Amino acid sequence: MTRVPKSIKNHYIDSFNINSENLKSFLSSHQISNSELEDVSFTISKLYNQKVDEILESCGNDWTRLDSASSPLILFVQCIDELLREDNLDISSRCRFILNSFSKTLESWMIW
Repeated sequence: MTRVPKSIKNHYIDSFNINSENLKSFLSSHQISNSELEDVSFTISKLYNQKVDEILESCGNDWTRLDSASSPLILFVQCIDELLREDNLDISSRCRFILNSFSKTLESWMIW
């Protein structure tokens, strides 16, 4: 029985779901409100999906062309960083601080 490799899109979406749940748990453990948590999740999801679409446009489902694309975790952290640069998103300074800490913690051991 031959195993069919999962699609690049599924690879990114599965990783996003895991990272997103981890982030939600982290924010929730720091008493970030559910409404703010949902706003953050929605915005990161939107940014992430746009980036995945760009990757799919350039790579299709050719895993060999994926070398130049960001890994799912790096992409997730980039989306958090983009969210933090958005001025029109109404999130508290506490939430911004926690998101920044979360992002910097991941960045400190990731290979870019």
